[in-house]
Amino acid sequence: MFYLWSILVLLMSLSEPVYGQSDYRNLDPGRPISIEDAQPIEFRAFEFQLGLPRYIGHRGGGYSLSVEPGLTWGLIKDGEVGLEGEGVARHDGETKSGLAATEIHLLYNLNQESETLPAFAVRPEIFLPTGPFGGDHLHAGLKGIVSKTLGMNRFHLNGAYTAGPTEAPGQGGDRVGRSLYGIAYERTFPILFAVLLADLYAVRPIDGGRTEVISELGGRLQLTPTWVVDAGLFRLVRSEGESRYGFTVGVSTVFSFRRFFPVTQRKGGEG
Repeated sequence: MFYLWSILVLLMSLSEPVYGQSDYRNLDPGRPISIEDAQPIEFRAFEFQLGLPRYIGHRGGGYSLSVEPGLTWGLIKDGEVGLEGEGVARHDGETKSGLAATEIHLLYNLNQESETLPAFAVRPEIFLPTGPFGGDHLHAGLKGIVSKTLGMNRFHLNGAYTAGPTEAPGQGGDRVGRSLYGIAYERTFPILFAVLLADLYAVRPIDGGRTEVISELGGRLQLTPTWVVDAGLFRLVRSEGESRYGFTVGVSTVFSFRRFFPVTQRKGGEG
């Protein structure tokens, strides 16, 4: 995760704010719900997000805390590339800490949403074994995303499958899903730059564990043109009946570099 922080500090020191951004409706996995939308971030913009930290209660009194930084770049029109890391501290009688899997993803929006057709996007993902909670093998996944707006309501469908070796139980394989499918509901409010979010999805861990059904409730609020805060609660139910609860809080900001924009566009923005 050190290299991710290093890249961020370097980029932030050289960047300028992106004005007019309404990032509160740009849903990224984990911020605060896991189901995402089909829209990438703004072309030529960067987004840094940070989960502060995510808490999950374990059966029998244990818990885990994770910090989840991520950096995304609107590399091409309708497409983005991103790098996410995760640092985990787990307490089950004794405390262990370390890195979980590092993820590299692409997201490409295949079409803009119309009155009849929803927006479609695909998201290839690679999970690197970068720590004691990240497993022992490299895995590659592909996610399909559908988003449809109806007035102030928006619905999202996600389906994903990850290929690669099954991880040994207890080696952090539960941080990556073998398969995932779910739905999310998003509601905006007049005047307020805020959304209420809820999702329901099923995920099968890549360590061969039983399928988990997870429900989440959260919201995102645009604090300034470049800063968004999010918060959420979630409940996890395993097929054998075990339940776990958790919460997350996070922030994200967007920025870019003047040199990335065409000369004519820069002059227009300066006017």
